[in-house]
Amino acid sequence: MINFSKIGPIEKEIFAKKVKGIKTFYKGSGEKMFIVSHVGKLDQNKINTISTLIEAQLDFHNVSKRTTKRIFNIAIESLQNSCLHGEKEEDCRQLLYFFIGKNANEYTIFSGNIVPNQMVENLKEHLTTIQKDADLKKTYLNAFTHGELSEKGGAGLGFLTMKLKSNSFNFDFLSLNNKFSFFSIQLKVIE
Repeated sequence: MINFSKIGPIEKEIFAKKVKGIKTFYKGSGEKMFIVSHVGKLDQNKINTISTLIEAQLDFHNVSKRTTKRIFNIAIESLQNSCLHGEKEEDCRQLLYFFIGKNANEYTIFSGNIVPNQMVENLKEHLTTIQKDADLKKTYLNAFTHGELSEKGGAGLGFLTMKLKSNSFNFDFLSLNNKFSFFSIQLKVIE
């Protein structure tokens, strides 16, 4: 468990700059807009509320059913990943963000949360392998068929699903201190 009261102002500033950078890009005129935004605590009830909001917003903006399904699948995997694997305080507070932005016919899903430094290398290696995988569908089917459930209930399909459903898959790790790093992922879906 992380104690946010022990995170210094530099770490909070790093998080704030990430969020501000995303928000700044989608402000202004033109076809740029937020479809959904969430910063802070996340639990299954909030995931349910956010998922309902995503569907309603995409329907309101007349997004095709195919694109809606792709965005929705990525969003749910991303939210579940943050909820299950992101660092939390004992009262379930989290330093995380989740945004879906629209720019013309391009939808970008942004997600970021804190992870322990001891997870970073394995996660980075896993995501790099997914990013470079030339036969991702085969890898997905193999993981689906033979994957073992982790202690948190996953079979490693979340990031594979996100990559399969997106047109662009990028991630980043930013060291916060000697215990924690900030993990962010950005996925694009083009209609």
